[in-house]
Amino acid sequence: MTAAAPILSVVVPTRNRPETLVRCLDRLAPGAQSLDASQYEVIVADDGGAAETRALLSRAYPWARHVTGPQRGPASNRNAGARATTGEWLVFTDDDTLPDRDWLGTIAAASDGVDVVEGRTVCRAGLRSPREHAPVNERGGYWWSCNIAVRRTAFDALGGFDERFRVPHMEDVDLRERALAAKVPWRFAPDAVVDHPPRREPWGTAWGRVHAAEVLFSTIHHRPFRLGRRLIDVTRVRWRSIMRAPFSRDGASAALSWMVELVDIVWCWRGWWRALR
Repeated sequence: MTAAAPILSVVVPTRNRPETLVRCLDRLAPGAQSLDASQYEVIVADDGGAAETRALLSRAYPWARHVTGPQRGPASNRNAGARATTGEWLVFTDDDTLPDRDWLGTIAAASDGVDVVEGRTVCRAGLRSPREHAPVNERGGYWWSCNIAVRRTAFDALGGFDERFRVPHMEDVDLRERALAAKVPWRFAPDAVVDHPPRREPWGTAWGRVHAAEVLFSTIHHRPFRLGRRLIDVTRVRWRSIMRAPFSRDGASAALSWMVELVDIVWCWRGWWRALR
């Protein structure tokens, strides 16, 4: 007799971060979630060292399925993972999150009558430095890809994540905008919690790929995106981050990074737009 397909398919994209991946998978292991293990599957979409990750899963996490990613960024990697799933729902998180025990059970309970369930993302460790960031989502509406579930039929109808986004930025917001335009019904589930420890932020010119993704988003969705406004918004965010932290070496590094970032935005602005024509 063939086993029934799982209800939820968890897709975990990864790229050369085995230390955080194992902590995430430990939270998704059979018995670690309150939802019965027969009700979900876990797919690890690997955009990095495929052989090493495959060996890790085979040795320590045989219940997780390995999929080799296309190495074209996280959007295409998530799509590759989604294509390998069998569940009715696709549940996305990141390889550096720590899902709560009731995460999947809460998503399953909240899924009736909607096509998207957005969970709550917290940062329990807090930000310890102006060079750190965490995608905290306490009230919903962001659709961060570290904690979002989409019914397979809706995901397919939307065409998945837009693979033109080659960096981990704006590809989830783009999916949200397309879903809302299509009037896809959704629900925020505040008890579907993942903890997202702080990430180290880019420095200086490394922010350029992030801003280029925002230029792409504004082009696709016909949103005004002017150089002056971008400089003001970046200044506001970086200044607040620096000022709320005690003075430290990281604070000085963040201030210098901010200056370099502003110069880089001005220098590259026209090139980002030309690249899309």
